[in-house]
Amino acid sequence: MKKTLMGGLAALLAISTLSACAGETIDAPSSSSESSDAVADASAFPVTIEHKFGESIVNEAPQRVVSVGYTDQDALLAFGITPVLIREWEGMAPEGEIAGEWASDRADGETEMLTGKEINVEKVAEAKPDLIVATYSGIDQEMYDKLSVIAPVIAQKGEYPDYQQPWQVTTQEIGQAVGKGAEAEEMVQKLEKRFSDAARPEWKGKKAIVAIWKGDKLYAFSSQDPRSRFFEELGFVIPSSIDEIAGDSFNASISPENVDVLNEADVIIWDQLSYAPNGKESVTEESLFDNIDAVKNGHSVYLEGELEKAFGWQTVLSLNYALDNIQEPLAEATPK
Repeated sequence: MKKTLMGGLAALLAISTLSACAGETIDAPSSSSESSDAVADASAFPVTIEHKFGESIVNEAPQRVVSVGYTDQDALLAFGITPVLIREWEGMAPEGEIAGEWASDRADGETEMLTGKEINVEKVAEAKPDLIVATYSGIDQEMYDKLSVIAPVIAQKGEYPDYQQPWQVTTQEIGQAVGKGAEAEEMVQKLEKRFSDAARPEWKGKKAIVAIWKGDKLYAFSSQDPRSRFFEELGFVIPSSIDEIAGDSFNASISPENVDVLNEADVIIWDQLSYAPNGKESVTEESLFDNIDAVKNGHSVYLEGELEKAFGWQTVLSLNYALDNIQEPLAEATPK
């Protein structure tokens, strides 16, 4: 399955307008159909990247990069590198596009796409990569070993469970692997400043819960999940009860009898509404939430459309879009 990265003029105009209003965003390097045009620091190689499976050595600037992490292509695109193969995140990427609106102008070439729940190792090999990025992939040791036969593999750092590595660490790790370490640091600093500038005094110390309702199951993200960290960086606090329920997982499965735990939140952010049968109405019309203050009193933010996707990706590119578009509804929903 082959997809093409194309930036729509309307999307670009929208992003430019939002950026002017919301603050500094990350500048895009020149895009390319392959990574060879994205000039890396030759002195950065060879580089050794430590990760959960040990370490990988990248001897020279990669020319053909494969991304098997669901969102890892964003960091590559930020560095001016278009991966030759990526992994589809079903339901969380715009149909017919490799990147979301926040990154669709970053590349101008064709990229193959891995579909299905399992990684097709043969297809990865056919792409002839000299680097495989897998920081947001959830791969195990067996898959790592298979991929490592093909090319050096960069997984998440050992101290982070699957899907819980902060965007800062991911950006820096991938940047080092492609010879863009200094650029990665600059990107991280710029985006961290955007969070600092966006934080409002009235948000400091307020309790927030990022929840998912799929029509029959209720989840909330722990404080260690990147989606909760987003609001912590804006001054909010995640209730400790959510972490207690989640345990070692990145999310807490909340049973109907424990739904009152949501009342610990001053504001609830309802994520992944595209997975709910009726979107926002699946929450607002659900009797289970009749006694949840944040729902009945309007202290909820409902993430839909491109904002939902950008927030879910939690990358150095998507977070700029999320910040641009979430501040106003968040301010309106948070009790004074």
